[in-house]
Amino acid sequence: MRDLPPRVPRPAPPQTLPTPTLDATVSPLVTEVDHDHRAVTFLWRGQADEVRVLANKLTHDTEAAVMERTGDLWHRTYLVRHGWRASYRLSVDGVPVADPLNPRVWHGFSVAETAPPSPWTTARAEPLHRLTRHATGLRYDPVRPPRGALVVLDGEHWADDLPVMLDNLIEAGELPPVTAWLVESGPDRVSKLTCNPEFVDALPYEGSTVIAGQSFGGLTAVYAALRRPDRFVAAVSQSGSFWWPNGPEPEWLTRELAAATAPPRVHLQVGTLEWALHGPTARLRETLGETGTYREFEGGHDRYCWRNELADGLIAAFAALPR
Repeated sequence: MRDLPPRVPRPAPPQTLPTPTLDATVSPLVTEVDHDHRAVTFLWRGQADEVRVLANKLTHDTEAAVMERTGDLWHRTYLVRHGWRASYRLSVDGVPVADPLNPRVWHGFSVAETAPPSPWTTARAEPLHRLTRHATGLRYDPVRPPRGALVVLDGEHWADDLPVMLDNLIEAGELPPVTAWLVESGPDRVSKLTCNPEFVDALPYEGSTVIAGQSFGGLTAVYAALRRPDRFVAAVSQSGSFWWPNGPEPEWLTRELAAATAPPRVHLQVGTLEWALHGPTARLRETLGETGTYREFEGGHDRYCWRNELADGLIAAFAALPR
């Protein structure tokens, strides 16, 4: 998912380090530099003309993405902050592949991280929910009587992780039992998730409902809470595309929020490496004022980051609501 404006200032290349002593059996290697930083070394062995690291916003299209070669061993080391994580692939002579030296694969991508994954994404022995199909995607019903509701946009990407996450959060008392709709976007995703009033008005809800989304979905989650405060009492926006629309009058939603008499309650998240989103997010955050909360995560525009951060966003959103 790359809901980014086509023209943004080009970022600085990632900071690289000399490759440490190599262990060519496991990739990536993570070594401590200091309390706040880690060195992450990617490895690949074989014959090729060029091998690149494809990790969102860590290695954008620069020479710093090209791995160095020692014999038939390719390697590249990057300096990252502690807590950084990413899904990634390697490009071998232009062909993207999962890292053969990394046993951790998630949805076809290899995983690298310098901190433990979210504990809320570990599946329980017995599920504490029922999943059923509804008109716009899947519906999650907890085994306990629900006392809240949630809509998650781009629901087709959350069918595996969200039920596990909600089971754990509800059982731990971090969230009330909630009914959740995993609303699928389908092929016309862009038209649905760019502040489309007809789409928002047709979203399911049940009483006071929280809505969450990522990228264009993050934009639309905030828009839904602004347009329909009678339905959506709070929004969680991860890496929201608040630059939209790209053109002479960008950041439309921020201007709408500035004109609103009562801005919605919003929890914002954005990655430290999401250079294109920092300015628009900061301006929208300032416009929200006291109705907004904010968290930065160490990473890029990456669904694996969103997977690890969503639980904290939901906790923040529901904690601000009357129980």
